[in-house]
Amino acid sequence: MAVVRSSDKINSLFHVPLYSNAFYLILSYLSNSLFGFIFWIIAARLYTTEVVGLASAIISTAALLEILCFLGLDYGLIRFLKSSNNPVKLINSSFTLIGLLSLVAVGIFIIGLGIWSPDISIIRENPYYLVIFLLYVPMLVLDDFTDNVMMAVRKAKFIFVHVLIFNVLRLGLLVLLVVFSKSFGIFGSWSTATFIALLVGLFLLLPRTQPGYRFYFVLDRKEVSGMLHFSFLNYLGSLFLYTPGLVLPIIVVNLLGTKSNAYFYMAWMMSGVLTMIPTAVATSLLVEGSNDPEKLKNLIRRSLKMIAVVLIPAVVLVWFLAYKLLLFYGGLYAENAVTLLRWLAIAAFPSAINIVYFSIKRVQKNMKPVILLTSFMAVITIFTSYLLLPRLGINGVGIAWLVGQSVISLIVIIWDMRRWV
Repeated sequence: MAVVRSSDKINSLFHVPLYSNAFYLILSYLSNSLFGFIFWIIAARLYTTEVVGLASAIISTAALLEILCFLGLDYGLIRFLKSSNNPVKLINSSFTLIGLLSLVAVGIFIIGLGIWSPDISIIRENPYYLVIFLLYVPMLVLDDFTDNVMMAVRKAKFIFVHVLIFNVLRLGLLVLLVVFSKSFGIFGSWSTATFIALLVGLFLLLPRTQPGYRFYFVLDRKEVSGMLHFSFLNYLGSLFLYTPGLVLPIIVVNLLGTKSNAYFYMAWMMSGVLTMIPTAVATSLLVEGSNDPEKLKNLIRRSLKMIAVVLIPAVVLVWFLAYKLLLFYGGLYAENAVTLLRWLAIAAFPSAINIVYFSIKRVQKNMKPVILLTSFMAVITIFTSYLLLPRLGINGVGIAWLVGQSVISLIVIIWDMRRWV
């Protein structure tokens, strides 16, 4: 509180990389959430709920494929870029590797679409969706990886610029494309904005954050192999950590239909504003802890304090204003998703504990507990969702998410976390 009352002390916080990078990451996530909030409000007004549900399922599917393609190199780059003898070649080798994997992954997905998710088979049936989706997944993978590079060199303010460019573009294109297509405008605006943001990131922003950087395709096995073991273990942990959130929209579509998924997705996106707070701080903790492991305990305490100061009032606001916030999307969204949003808001507290703990383990290069706990959490969440969805509708997913996060946070606190605070 003394810091908050003093402008000099507030300014001094921006000289602490843990806080400054976390601040810009939070701004980036806020920008994503705010513009996403406006984006889906406009989409809900301009498009039918079936189109909104279909587009959100396709976007979630692409995000799931993105995680499958990263191989944990996002965390690996943060952990090992500083010690690399040729950082430019390491960055471009990582780009090349995940770019090739994304092409393979999207091809396999399209071939087996009838097995994975028949309800979004329009991707294969409509030539426009097919071509754009085939291009969108590699673009999404490379675009998001540019943010990881900027984070690895502790230049999170450029991530904010990058995110802002994408969000302004997708919002403007959403309104523009509705004139030409009542079914393709949502996904078309999202994918086009991603492509332009990728070009800006590769050719304008990265050269300003990494001295001597220029983009080219190369695959130097020697550069990449040094971090592949650590990266692959992180890949497994990230896969289990984020997969439930990306699989759940597909489960909702398959069990309840595209209309229910539209209601679910809006609440899910809104709750992401809460999750972004611990995610931003934990990412900054990973970067700073990797650069100075001796100060890890102090960094952890600072991180938890920063999360508490921001997250507690945010959750309280979302809980009490849930119905009014969802009204921006329309009355049907508020009536059908208000309880779900409140469940997801409560889940932000145990989720914050888990996210910070996983960053601690990554700094220590101890990935075994991360893999075990995230896989257990994924099983609990998905299994419970399947049980509760037919009985409770989309509210069952909120309960399942809260149960999965809470069980893991209790294990973390009892098992290991107490000695760090």
